[in-house]
Amino acid sequence: MATDPSQMSHDQQVQAVQAMHDEMTPEQLRPVVEEHYANMSPDELKAAIAALQSQLSQQQKPETQAIVAKVDAQNPTAQQAADMHVHAQEHHPEVVRNVLIAGAGTAAVAGLAAFAIRRAQQSHQG
Repeated sequence: MATDPSQMSHDQQVQAVQAMHDEMTPEQLRPVVEEHYANMSPDELKAAIAALQSQLSQQQKPETQAIVAKVDAQNPTAQQAADMHVHAQEHHPEVVRNVLIAGAGTAAVAGLAAFAIRRAQQSHQG
């Protein structure tokens, strides 16, 4: 696998991000996605939150509804985005696949791909 997301095709980036989601526990995933969201501009974060809220609000699980309701869409935090992201990965992985991975813009996927590559490199070194 390439070690620089800019040298990877969008499909390769998507595959790296999906593999990261498939291999990490929720406890491992949370700090990675929280850092990813913390590095977004406020507008990017609001867009990511809106996409997550839109899809998760359609789910019938009371726990999911409670997590969605806690987020202030106008003043979201990286922690709130990570909470929704990790919950979605655990309980509604299709939302993560469709909205955050396949539906994300190139920059967002490249950012997560960079995390995925670093994570893979660290696991091979440790």
